[in-house]
Amino acid sequence: MSKPVVMLGHGGHARVVLDVLQLTGRQVAGILTPDLEAGCIWQGVSVLGGDDWLDSAAASHHAYALGVGLVPGRVGWRPCLFRGLRERGLEMPALIHPGAIVARDVLVREGVQIMAGAVVQPGARLGADVLVNTGARIDHDCAIGAHAHIGPGAILCGEVSVGEGVFVGAGATLIPGVRIGAGAQVAAGAVVVRDIPPGMRHIPGRPQRLIEE
Repeated sequence: MSKPVVMLGHGGHARVVLDVLQLTGRQVAGILTPDLEAGCIWQGVSVLGGDDWLDSAAASHHAYALGVGLVPGRVGWRPCLFRGLRERGLEMPALIHPGAIVARDVLVREGVQIMAGAVVQPGARLGADVLVNTGARIDHDCAIGAHAHIGPGAILCGEVSVGEGVFVGAGATLIPGVRIGAGAQVAAGAVVVRDIPPGMRHIPGRPQRLIEE
């Protein structure tokens, strides 16, 4: 029997994740956020408290879902939350919207989230905590590293390799076989026709630049 789910976060992405949980029949036990008072109701769900609740006796009786997307200026926040849950040995099931199309042999690691209208084709491999956002297309034999974010409507043609922590913006297109190094960022609407080294930002019409933290 599936454990009831506790969700971390309460912003816009959290609303989308909550919808996926409810559409797939998961019981949502509550949310964790430091920004709302414990005991109040958000989107019909009880606020249990902040992150310190994860160290309570009740924590191990639940599964967890991240309701945090990409936060400007805090790119590492979601991976940090994920690692905190993993270090506590807590369960993070993959979430797949019923309106997504995912081939039977796709490798889906823990914490992966695949949103409405996304298509993931045969041979694709999705690392832990990968977010495939609304309407994204991942074609055959793509490899997506842990914590990567594939933005709404992005298109990854066949055999694309995306490194850990990469951000691919909304509507970007990556042609077959390109490799995106770990931590790189691809701007919304970009067409990527050659490899991008790790840690670089790719914006159409501009030289690639190293991302400054």
